[in-house]
Amino acid sequence: MAADGQAPSILGFPHRPEWGPAAHRKALAGHLRRCRENAGLAPRQVARCIDTSEATISRMETGRTSFKPAEVERLLDVYQVRDRRERARIADLVQEAARPEVWQPYANETPLDLRPLLAMEPAARRIISYEPQLVPGWLQTEEYAETVIRAVHPTKPAREIAERVALRMQRIQMLRRTDSPPVLLAVVDSEVFRRPVGTPGVMYRQIEHLLALLEELPYQLHLRIAPLTVGAAGAIGHPIVHLRFFTTEYLPDMVYLEQYEGAIYRDKPSDSERYLAILNNLCGVANPAEQTRALLEQALATWR
Repeated sequence: MAADGQAPSILGFPHRPEWGPAAHRKALAGHLRRCRENAGLAPRQVARCIDTSEATISRMETGRTSFKPAEVERLLDVYQVRDRRERARIADLVQEAARPEVWQPYANETPLDLRPLLAMEPAARRIISYEPQLVPGWLQTEEYAETVIRAVHPTKPAREIAERVALRMQRIQMLRRTDSPPVLLAVVDSEVFRRPVGTPGVMYRQIEHLLALLEELPYQLHLRIAPLTVGAAGAIGHPIVHLRFFTTEYLPDMVYLEQYEGAIYRDKPSDSERYLAILNNLCGVANPAEQTRALLEQALATWR
């Protein structure tokens, strides 16, 4: 970022492949916008300088298009960015931004509204989620996920269902990586463990899976169960996910609001803080994390 009176710098954003290409693309997009503003140029002027359209400049500055190395080099010349370290870091980010997204192997069955969340969650330092209806997607077993997906898409062929399940199964891997894994704090409504999804065996094995994950990932996974007594605090009818990133000055918080058909994203600071307050309130009224294992074991007994 730029201090007062200084040119903006991207050196504070590290080259971290495990964060995924979307994070690098988003950080670079914001940096290019700041460089243009620091140079005192309007998008229209810049577009003329590099023989492109104003719409292309807008897409580059919002991360909605791929970056062509030669085009970025020309932009840096226009913005008079001469520092070799800055240009080298930008070249690294351009290269990283061009890599395939985590969802692309499953592109045929990845909903458009889910792609931004899947692309950005590997770069998160901390994820807070609230799920009032189901076990959160990161934590589902394969058979539980298949049952849920079939219920939502009863006419899809088995191959497409399997692809969606495979996509969901790989999301937990980011918590298992050795380099800067996110921390997931998941708040789940207690009724999730009473609501039958598939057979009693499916529910039993799902709860066993949660217990195993808590044992495997004691530092990365924190699961809290909200009882019915939370009242109005738990009356939110849809899942919420709040992402906070390792480099908040380059990557602002992201909020994902899931709807039955689609999703809404919020990244304005006022919206982010509002939803973070809602999630913090839910965390405050949910059962303490130390009780989660005992509560899951009680739920497990009901499905024997």
